Amino acid sequence: MHAPTALTLYFYQTHMKEARGLDAKTISARMRHLGQFAASLGEKELSKLTQDDIIGFKKTLNATDNGENPGHRSLAAPTVVQTCHDLKTFLEWLSKEPGYRSLQRDLADYCTPPRRLTTIAHTPKTKHIPSAADIISTLNATPDTTLQDRRDRAVIACLFLTGVRDGALVSLRLKHMDINRRCLHQDAREVKTKFSKTMQTNWFPVGNGIAAIVTDWVEERRTFGAQDDDPLFPRTPSAVRGPNSDHKEAFWKTTSPIRQIIRKATEAAGVQYFKPHSVRATLARMCLTWARTPEELKALSQNLGHENISTTMEHYATLSDDRQRELVLGMSDRDAKSEENMELVDLIYQLPSESRRVLKATAQALIKG
Repeated sequence: MHAPTALTLYFYQTHMKEARGLDAKTISARMRHLGQFAASLGEKELSKLTQDDIIGFKKTLNATDNGENPGHRSLAAPTVVQTCHDLKTFLEWLSKEPGYRSLQRDLADYCTPPRRLTTIAHTPKTKHIPSAADIISTLNATPDTTLQDRRDRAVIACLFLTGVRDGALVSLRLKHMDINRRCLHQDAREVKTKFSKTMQTNWFPVGNGIAAIVTDWVEERRTFGAQDDDPLFPRTPSAVRGPNSDHKEAFWKTTSPIRQIIRKATEAAGVQYFKPHSVRATLARMCLTWARTPEELKALSQNLGHENISTTMEHYATLSDDRQRELVLGMSDRDAKSEENMELVDLIYQLPSESRRVLKATAQALIKG
């Protein structure tokens, strides 16, 4: 990589961290894409960039997609689109830096990926969303004999009861679960919430049995002497503190154990494995049937941590093909029955008044009989 280019990328990395406040993971991904672009330039200086450099780099990203180089493995559409986006953002920053303001004004516009790839990248992936019955079957198949069994059941029940993300769940402290007020307080100062957002999640109406599993686990933890700042779900349940013990309990370091718990439970229940995050989609679908007013739907959406109800509707509450078919055909049947009823009413009104009285008396007799 050209030395001045490497220095400029270092300055941009600092800009992303200090001026934009981006996390290390995001910065690393963007720098990887920019490193690929810098490598494609060879020794050419960034101050001499032209639209041809951008176009040429884009061709290397989707060469197979264009049928130009079938010997190379093509990148996934989302990767191509994200790489183009990261390059565009970089060039917009670069064009404002001293020494680069003479760059072609619309240079960043040439980073736009092919529209077809953008459409593919934004198409929602088909993902398995468990039904409420699947989750309940999974819980029923999980034993409660040992301390670890009860912890594992409570983990799955907590996902269903609160819709908490797995990243937040592994960092929950005992004090965050308020069984008296039936809510989970996700304090971003201590809980690893998305976007470091503090939120109060009230228990979803998934049934007293689900709530009891979580409540029993919290009470058991307290009985064994666990304190407010101890993990709600300790990493080593066989070594949880006993009464009057100074034993320090440990939090899980990753979310991998959550997936292992669900995989083991679903295998025992004979249902398809589901990811922890997919339980949130299950709850979002259930919100559509729980809510009787727009205000209730908004409350349920906020309970999932969504500031905008469109997030719930667009990304979580999408209907399965079977449910979509059931509802649409149900509307057709309903409309057909309504039309048939209207025809009957019209015929009745065409009868003389005396005949209508006879018909009414006959109908009443049939109902009573």
